[in-house]
Amino acid sequence: MPKTLTQMKKRLEEAMNEAHEAEEIIPLMKEVIARFELVPDDLFETGAPESKVGIRKTSRVDQPSGGETSMYRDAHGNTWVGKGRRPKWLIEALERGKTLEDFLPRGRRLRSAK
Repeated sequence: MPKTLTQMKKRLEEAMNEAHEAEEIIPLMKEVIARFELVPDDLFETGAPESKVGIRKTSRVDQPSGGETSMYRDAHGNTWVGKGRRPKWLIEALERGKTLEDFLPRGRRLRSAK
């Protein structure tokens, strides 16, 4: 803990500089996260550090087949390609007032029915 007024002023100045740097970096981080459609599991390790050999992030049912890419994704990394039965996580979110468009990657829109 700083004991003198000079030390306290210096620490305050350092804290203000750190806050300013955070204000600059946060928008850049948000842009990168959106651009690459990152989810928390992509950025942070969860659970105990284990060997990743043999560990699967999603079940075979959740994985797109035939080279399809996930069309819908939530902040927890849950995905759905938009075909077949809607997953429980999506049904629950829709019941809470979300829309399908809330789970689309940025810049992507639902196609209109003809």
